[in-house]
This record gives sequence, structure tokens and C-alpha cells, in this order.
Amino acid sequence: MTKKGYLVCLTLLKISAQVLGQDSISVVGLRADTYLHPANSNTAYTLQKNEFSLNFAASSLPLPTWAWWGITDKITAEIDFLPLIGGVFEKPHLPVPSFNFRFKLTDQAGSKPALAYETMFQHLYHSFDQADNPYFATRRKGTNWYHHLNASWRVSSAFYMHAAAGLTYAHYLQLVNKETLVQKIYSDHITPDFSLGLDYRFTWISFHANGSYGSTFNYLDNVARKIEGMYGCRLAPFYRSRFKLLKNFRAEWTGFYVSFKDINASAYVPLFIPYVYWQFKWK
Repeated sequence: MTKKGYLVCLTLLKISAQVLGQDSISVVGLRADTYLHPANSNTAYTLQKNEFSLNFAASSLPLPTWAWWGITDKITAEIDFLPLIGGVFEKPHLPVPSFNFRFKLTDQAGSKPALAYETMFQHLYHSFDQADNPYFATRRKGTNWYHHLNASWRVSSAFYMHAAAGLTYAHYLQLVNKETLVQKIYSDHITPDFSLGLDYRFTWISFHANGSYGSTFNYLDNVARKIEGMYGCRLAPFYRSRFKLLKNFRAEWTGFYVSFKDINASAYVPLFIPYVYWQFKWK
């Protein structure tokens, strides 16, 4: 085996140890987790250095959809596997540039919230409709780039509030009402983004609600000018397990309402297909 082959094998063994190994029993569960976008809320928190979150949605199975990496305690980066890998199978057969970074600015101090700056850049080579439903289409093309200032308050050991404000630049956005054929096209357009979210955490389950206008990280992501209301929960059913594969397992299950007033179109999904993830520290 070559030296490069040995390095690859050692890396795979290290990852397996982090995910599949044994650990001490946790009695804290979700209350100790760092939440980044619970039910599409924008928090002001960042992962610890070398902390990872590996996320799987139904659209990309068996491959991961995206991952988060704590580069430092104050900088968290997203690795967006779905467009990076999926772009290879679509013309021009290149990875789709898609990056998200969050920078911690301040920690919470009394009534002053924790603050973070978050930015996400994505460039689509051709027109793409993310809204797979019979009510409306959302076609984007070219560069899409949002900038958000996020604020989070830990009100108690279990209750959190999150707020965010910012803007999105969209090179091309086409909104179409599939029933009336009314459409709006926005080129080189800048629109505002706002969101307000609430969390309440128990050890094995947390409940979430979020309202937003504009671009969000998930659930019809990076689409400006949308009104979205979301509710859901996160689950950690095996948080007391000694086995890391079970202990670090998490799931998010949500329902949401989306509306585009520009074209008088909306959709309601009472319960969406849950996504699952593993959040762990690389030691």
C-alpha cells in the first residue's frame, strides 16, 4: 500500500472511532447542544473548534447533504455536499459553489444578546427550481448571496430567543404561480431578510417556532421574498447511550407554511420528511 493509501485508511479509522466508539453516559442531552438553524431560526452560536455536525436529508441519501465544521471557537463553516457533489451530474458537470460561514461577534452579557455575522454564497450555472410542488415555482440562476446579523438570548436553562436581520442579493429570481400563471422576475435585486425564532429544550426533545421573511438557510433555502412560518421539534432519543453512534444521533421534524405575496401563491406542509444528523467533537 502506498503512503497516500495509509493516510486515507488512518483518516477513515479516526472518523469511525469518533462516530462509532464508546463514551460516558450523558444526562444533559439537547440542553448541551449548539443549535445553528433550529427549524430555520438563525442563532448567534458557533460550534467549538473541531466540532462537527453531519446532516442527512432524504434528497441526498445515502450521501450526507451538508456538514458544519467548527474551524475555531468563533468561526463555523458549512460544507454543502448536495450542490458540490450534485453539480457534477448536471451540465456543465462542475461542483456548484455553495458556502456558508458564521462568525461569532460577542457572547451574551446580561440582557445583551450573543451576536454573530452569517453569510452564504451560492452560484447556479443554470436556472433551477427548488419548489417541487403544484402551487408555485422559484427559479434561481447565477449568484445568490445573503448577509445576516444574528442575535440570541438564553432566557433560562431551557428557553431561547433568536432574531436576525439582513439582506439578500439575487442575480436572477423568477416566481411563478402555477395555477394562475402570474409571474414576477427580479434581476440583480436586493431584498431585506428578517426572522424571529423560539426554542424550548428538554433533555431528549426540543420544541421550535420561527417566522421569517426572505432568505433562509434551509427549507426552500436561499430564496428571497418568501414569507415562512415554521414549527417543529428536535429529538435525541438515545442521548444516554454509551455508543457514540446512538448518543450523538439527532433528528429534526418540522411543518411549515410558505407564501409569496408577489404572485399570490402559498403552500402548507403539516409535517415534512425529517432530516437526521450526528453532532460530535473531533478529539
